[in-house]
Amino acid sequence: MRIPNLTMSEAVVNRLNKLNRKQNALNEQIATGQRITMSSEDPQAASRVMRLRSEKMAAQQYAKNADTALGFAQASYAVLDRLRMLSDRAGELAVSSNSDTVSFEERKAYAVELDELIKDAIEAGNTKFQGEYLLNGTDTDSASDPFALVTDPQTNAQTAVRSAAVVHSVTAGVSAAAVVTMASTSGWSNGMLVSGTGIPAGTRIVSVDSVTQTVTLSNSVTVSANASLRAESDGIESNGAAIQISDTLEISPRLRGVDNIAVKDFINNMIALRDGLTSNSTANITTARASLMASGNGLIEILASNSSIQARLESVRAQSASRFNDMEALISRDADVDQAQAMVNLTRQQTAYQAAMQAGAQVLKMSLLDYI
Repeated sequence: MRIPNLTMSEAVVNRLNKLNRKQNALNEQIATGQRITMSSEDPQAASRVMRLRSEKMAAQQYAKNADTALGFAQASYAVLDRLRMLSDRAGELAVSSNSDTVSFEERKAYAVELDELIKDAIEAGNTKFQGEYLLNGTDTDSASDPFALVTDPQTNAQTAVRSAAVVHSVTAGVSAAAVVTMASTSGWSNGMLVSGTGIPAGTRIVSVDSVTQTVTLSNSVTVSANASLRAESDGIESNGAAIQISDTLEISPRLRGVDNIAVKDFINNMIALRDGLTSNSTANITTARASLMASGNGLIEILASNSSIQARLESVRAQSASRFNDMEALISRDADVDQAQAMVNLTRQQTAYQAAMQAGAQVLKMSLLDYI
């Protein structure tokens, strides 16, 4: 049976087009390094690649977030360490001056040095990092510095104050040794440092019950009927201003409100020591020395907490980097072309194409006379 020339030519052209498409696909794979250019080429692999790329982008963003958080934590640590050194020096001055054998002139000299330490502490408390205050709670871009020295115009007494502080005051009933019943617990939170009539120094809130409207204090109140409570907050009492660093974890690298308040109290304790030295009052120096020691211990605790946050951030950042590399390897396995194998396949297709061209030329030269 004779096959018409038109049918043979169509078959040759179709074969050449098919081989040409394969050559073009291989050329594109070699040029781009990508095995898949359209999802229809390998739907399952394309689906895996898209999912992995999404996870890789998330890991990359989490790593960046961890870097940002770590930067804030390290900057905060530097401020705290500076304050700790000031605390150490203030403690040395308190010990040196806390004796009746120390002259008034020596105490005045110590007071002059303490005055400089106080100014240095205020400056440290107002430190900025990347344009944001480190010790100002959630009000990081406030127009005013977090810490300032205020002088009473009547007594000339100085006090360190915080611009971001929100003061909570209430007179509440004591229902148990350390449990206080309030009309409302709104604004009160765990960790707040509480002061007031009948409240021992260093008392903090350890739990808040919004159902019974009660707060539990770390120390027993020394009054039996009503207690006058006062506390400050600045928006970061627990984990405010947190940064997402993994699918399930967020960390606040900034100091908590109670930590910022502790810094303010430390500065005021230095002021109390300076004033005790200036007035040559051994009793006041003794009291200020004890308070300074407590403040110094508090700064060390905050430093320890900051160090643990840094360690956690570094661990998460390393995990995110490792996860990113794993995603890269998995994506490469599905999406990247094997260049050596692609070159071999391209050579085969080119050889097949040349052979098809030659065979087609021979077939298409035949006419009816070749069959007579």
